[in-house]
Amino acid sequence: MRVVSRWAFGLLVCVVAVALTMGCKSTEEAEQADSSAPASATVQPELAPPSASVRTVQLYQGDDEQSLPVTSMTGGDGLTLEFDLLASEGRPLSVYFQHANRTWRRDLSPGQTLESFQDDRLFDYRPSRGTKVPYVHYRYRFPNDDIRFRISGNYVLRVTERGRRDSVLFEQPFFVTEGEGGLQLDAEGLPVPGQQQPSVRPRARFAPPSAIRGDPFGHAVCFVRNGRLADTRCEDRPLLVRQPKLEFELERDRAYAPATAEYKVDLSTLRSTAQIARVERTPSPIRVFLDPDYARFTEASRGPALNGQTVVRGAFSAQADPGITAEYVETTFAFVPAGEAPYGAPLVVAGSFSGMDPAQGTSMDWNAREGRYEGRVLLKQGRHQYFYSTSDPSLAEEMRRTQPRRASTYTAFVYYRDAQYNTDRLLRVGGVRP
Repeated sequence: MRVVSRWAFGLLVCVVAVALTMGCKSTEEAEQADSSAPASATVQPELAPPSASVRTVQLYQGDDEQSLPVTSMTGGDGLTLEFDLLASEGRPLSVYFQHANRTWRRDLSPGQTLESFQDDRLFDYRPSRGTKVPYVHYRYRFPNDDIRFRISGNYVLRVTERGRRDSVLFEQPFFVTEGEGGLQLDAEGLPVPGQQQPSVRPRARFAPPSAIRGDPFGHAVCFVRNGRLADTRCEDRPLLVRQPKLEFELERDRAYAPATAEYKVDLSTLRSTAQIARVERTPSPIRVFLDPDYARFTEASRGPALNGQTVVRGAFSAQADPGITAEYVETTFAFVPAGEAPYGAPLVVAGSFSGMDPAQGTSMDWNAREGRYEGRVLLKQGRHQYFYSTSDPSLAEEMRRTQPRRASTYTAFVYYRDAQYNTDRLLRVGGVRP
């Protein structure tokens, strides 16, 4: 009798859960969820540090330099890789591809993920022409006849010295999607006390393909703002109120706050502009001094959003081949904190030139006489996105109090945990700009 009562009580609990969410996790599913890594953890690619000779790495879809590096297994535009080596002469290099799950843990072997060869050679390179700083420009497109992917998901591209897999020059993340299922995206503003602008919570509604429609808890969605993969926020507990569609949204305390202003600079014209205070052409490299940015900055962001990407070719209208004729310039950034007092922790400037990762940013020095931070970065002529970062919470608090709303692009990556391959397939990718 006691067994029957316990069974009836368990059934009642499940019925109530179905009424509330139109779904009920099994005990096994609940145990799996408890034992897995928490969905609230921020994830990011773990990449090898780039060689000091590597500059201006671009990886984008087709010919659109502002697009994220996403390609489809069903066809369409492939990916374009461009980068420079600070050298007088070029040399052939090698490129390798590694699969990773949605948390960027590398898992499957190249033999499992690639249909053809397991690596490729980089033979398309040219020396710069007429520049003060000599460099060699490389260009590579894939998938191609030698490189084809058999499994979707997150990938890491690794460029090395020729034939030496462990002699790494740099690594770069990209995505291969299946283009399966239906995806709808929107976002809502969440008012926060003491914050000038509401935080933004992106939301995804996903209709799984019929083959996996019966496994809602195998899905997860990761959100990225403005291409900052170092701040990827994932959710693996769907709302089931609109089955078979699955709804994913971040918890309120994980919505995107205007904690870090994102600026843009256009270096295509080496003369004084609204952003460039001074240019010194005599030294090598050419020196550019930017107008200071302020923690209490209240102007709207200038120019089109770059989605975390550097733009070189698209920044020039008349220059024949900016890939090999654009100059490298020593660019001095300046940032003025509120009260013109230094923070209690180091400040860095980071951006599209550092993979939008503050850990790869450039440390800035405090100039007590001017009451501001200053930092120098060697940048190729073009358009760059950048921001300032410190572990001192006062910077984020200043931004929350003073920053106006800035239009941002939110990208959603929809994953499915495939037991056959023991990895995360990438079903669909979409973006929204609320």
